[in-house]
Amino acid sequence: LACKLIDTKKCSEKFRKRFLPRELTVLLHIRHPYIIRINAIIKCRNKICIFMRYAEMGDMLSFVIEHGPLRETQTRIWCRQLALAVQYLHESGIAHRDLKCENILLSANLNVKLSDFGFARYVTEKNRQPQLSTTFCGSFDYSAPELLKGKPYNPKASDLWALGVVLYMLLNKSVPFKGKTRQVYEQQMARAWKFRSRVNDTLSPEVKTLVRSLLEPNPLIRWTVEEVLVCDWLIQDRRLRSLNA
Repeated sequence: LACKLIDTKKCSEKFRKRFLPRELTVLLHIRHPYIIRINAIIKCRNKICIFMRYAEMGDMLSFVIEHGPLRETQTRIWCRQLALAVQYLHESGIAHRDLKCENILLSANLNVKLSDFGFARYVTEKNRQPQLSTTFCGSFDYSAPELLKGKPYNPKASDLWALGVVLYMLLNKSVPFKGKTRQVYEQQMARAWKFRSRVNDTLSPEVKTLVRSLLEPNPLIRWTVEEVLVCDWLIQDRRLRSLNA
């Protein structure tokens, strides 16, 4: 087992009263093969101990730094597992809001385990329209343009942008956009990302289409997780289609 220790005395009032209760509520109500399993949550005075399954292979960022860029075969497996985890969360009315390589752990069998729900929140819907978020949260490198613009945003759509950054990171061993906030925003809106040449020449048209559809600056036409799971790149591998979630 691994233990995440939270000292509430050292946390900001906003985190203690707003984000921490959300995280604990979410953790107690989710269970999925590709989400880290919580065994127990214990509160002792000013400390909260979250006991979870130990991820033997560390986090995805460390793996990519050591072994990346990764081949499409391995990337496809992880992309599908992540998409299934995100689909489960979204169908449960939850947006993760901090999807990034550092928050994706790897088991001994190299299966993904999505973790760190510190910014997760329940998202209600009215007339099939999701409740918008106004809090800027998550990591800058994985933030969608609508977050950088500072306007209310659909947190489920921003999760899919972050999935696109993760996918790009696996294939290219770098994030797609770099610079200060305004520079990055302009790059995002101009779709000014590209794979390094030696990587680009090896990638299939299908995976490029998926990356392009996730790094779509307009959240209204950005692919949903359901569209990801039926895209040509994922369904072309029969082994993945036969796997159970």
